[in-house]
Amino acid sequence: MRVFPHRRAYRKRRPLSRIVAMTYRSLERANAYFYDPARRRAVIARHGGVGYLSSGVNHLQTPRVLLDLAARELRERRLIENYTAPGGALGIGAAIAFEMHDRLGRPARGAIAPANVCLTVGATGALAGAFRYLADEVCARSALVLGLNYSFFSIVCDEVGIAYRIARSELRDRLLPTADEACARIAAERPDVVVLSQPTNPSGETYDSGELRRVVDAVAQAGGWLVFDEVPSLAAADEDDLPAPLADDTLATFPPRLIWIGSYSKSRSLAGLRAGYLLAAQPVVDFVRKHNERQSWSPVNAGSSALTADMILRVMARRLRRSPGRDAQRIVARTARDARHYLELFAPFSDDFARFDGIWRFLDGELDWPTALESYTADLATIGATCRANWSDFEQRIGPYLAHRIALQSGFNHCVRLATGMTEWDFVTAAFDQAGTDFYTETVFADHDDASSTDFWVRVSCAAEPDMFERGVDRLAHFLDAASARR
Repeated sequence: MRVFPHRRAYRKRRPLSRIVAMTYRSLERANAYFYDPARRRAVIARHGGVGYLSSGVNHLQTPRVLLDLAARELRERRLIENYTAPGGALGIGAAIAFEMHDRLGRPARGAIAPANVCLTVGATGALAGAFRYLADEVCARSALVLGLNYSFFSIVCDEVGIAYRIARSELRDRLLPTADEACARIAAERPDVVVLSQPTNPSGETYDSGELRRVVDAVAQAGGWLVFDEVPSLAAADEDDLPAPLADDTLATFPPRLIWIGSYSKSRSLAGLRAGYLLAAQPVVDFVRKHNERQSWSPVNAGSSALTADMILRVMARRLRRSPGRDAQRIVARTARDARHYLELFAPFSDDFARFDGIWRFLDGELDWPTALESYTADLATIGATCRANWSDFEQRIGPYLAHRIALQSGFNHCVRLATGMTEWDFVTAAFDQAGTDFYTETVFADHDDASSTDFWVRVSCAAEPDMFERGVDRLAHFLDAASARR
């Protein structure tokens, strides 16, 4: 007889009130329209290109130091000639543990080790592995997602047999439930899994540390699991870290019912590398590593030196931010020594696992750390400034049609309601055909597929090159002006 060590077999669960229409169908419908070859050719010919105002991808350039490292890696290392381990390149796992220890401080050092880190094929791979574990090993059957969210949650739940629904705020100017609303829903419905993104996608909302603590406690009191997703974060070098879903007291082990997901796609414009990761208790990590092995053998190796360096540079930037006025060179040198300790201890092997010759020697031999940090922070500051400037341009040009907007707290995705006078689907298709702009709207992120309403949320993604963004906004403004004149 099979034993489920984490299964809550002796307590009745309150079922979710309905089985929902999975939102991935809405995304499939939108993508089928946007990427139909004949239609896309016609739109590009008519408008000179597609204006990305809503893609959700960070289209701005990766920090130059990371690109240079990745290019050197392809010439000088053997990562693309070998498979990595099913849990991913050892150096990245060690660097993630190093960065998390610095971010969370001494209380978390006993909770996060490389054994708690698993690299995946994008954050979608982390979600797929995590939900497969929850369905197969925990027998989870219900999930509550706080706020509108990325539609891949829905297809993963659909595939593993987990009923899924969205919890929205009752307040007009927000989508993420308040902490009071979230705690009440969790207590009433007692879902097996609660999903929370910080910041939320598409609305860029966050909980502060006190609110997050209350939500985490509510999940624990309901006996549920928390899937905590930080993928939409820009992880800017000049911003404070977002609150973490861990207790303030010292942890000897990773919380057994927490799965924490991250990625380099949004934060570092590296979606094409498909580099995601999760942090979890070792039984979850072991399961997902086996899931990796069965699905794709191992995550992508290429670019791992850049991803490892990114974590080290994040720590350097944080320590300088926390110690204004201190000797910067000394802080950077100390951080490099600390990183070397982690990498030599946890990632000692060569790229073919044949000898002791780990990633640290390559990184330290290629980088002057103070110069690399200066370039890295300047490039990230430029990305942040570009996102803010693009949003300002959007507000000024589209202002007359902005019916509602949610105040951005973090990330680069804004959420607005536009006064279009059209149904959601009519707006999406007409804006693409007549203005050459693609929009992902409410049904792509919600738990329903009904695109017939005239009152719907629209994602505006500001991480785009300014000239592309400006052209898209200009075309959208003319489109809305023409539609208004016809009403």
